[in-house]
Amino acid sequence: MGVGEVAKPLRINVLGPFEVRSEDRVVALAGMKQRVLLSSLALSSRTAVPIGVLINMLWGEAPPATARAKVHAHVSEIRKALGGSHDGQHPGGWPVVTCQGGYQLSGDVDLDSSEFEISARRARQALRLGQYAQGSGLFARALAMWRGPALADVESDAIQATAKALNEGRMLVIEGKAEADLQLGWYDEVVAELGLVAAANPLRERLRAELMLALYRRGSRNEALAAYRDAHQAMTRQLGLPPGPQLRRLQQFVYRDDPELWTQSPGDLLTMGATPGDPAAPPRCPLPAGRF
Repeated sequence: MGVGEVAKPLRINVLGPFEVRSEDRVVALAGMKQRVLLSSLALSSRTAVPIGVLINMLWGEAPPATARAKVHAHVSEIRKALGGSHDGQHPGGWPVVTCQGGYQLSGDVDLDSSEFEISARRARQALRLGQYAQGSGLFARALAMWRGPALADVESDAIQATAKALNEGRMLVIEGKAEADLQLGWYDEVVAELGLVAAANPLRERLRAELMLALYRRGSRNEALAAYRDAHQAMTRQLGLPPGPQLRRLQQFVYRDDPELWTQSPGDLLTMGATPGDPAAPPRCPLPAGRF
């Protein structure tokens, strides 16, 4: 780093393969245990992670007798790899700090997951306010941060269980962007963006409803009905249940070319038949990350 230049913050990326970047270079970590440990800290949203939790993340129910010492050793090696308060580039101190009987990331570390949540939250607010173009743009910005399923290359059952929440957040953003685009009349864009995603996630009823509505409104009525049949077959085969009332009602609207498909807003059409407090049909069971 040259004289007078400001050091770029350390960045940890979890929205895809695990990655640590410093000064535009990828930081190499020594082995999977260090990747699991640093992933655990990144997923904790800068709150302290107790040593016992880290031990469970690293070794599960059969930790070695020296597990606590090994955690400390791994943290020491991570600090060396990332740089710290003695290298002149991180004036705030160590990127990994000791806190409350455990460890946490310092506030100087950038997290792509935090940036994703901020963009997604702002997008949802814009959607509620009827600012659909702004919402679509913010949703798109959030989705652009993803490089694949969250932490798919980190070999830890505990990490993978936690990463499911991140992958679910991505799916909700995809659905939110589709709603904003439907409000804007961007039907071809919705069809292009949802086609493969809906096929890879056949139990997500809201996703299927958005695809059906986009197909119908762009003039592809038969394709909209076919999209419903595909969902019906997948749900009865995998769950032994038909689609929920929202999707069934939308199918009936499409079948009879109901004028409400044009007079109602996409938001109302996507929630019709829902019970109070249930604005959108959730997936009918836990789902894998799906297709990227």
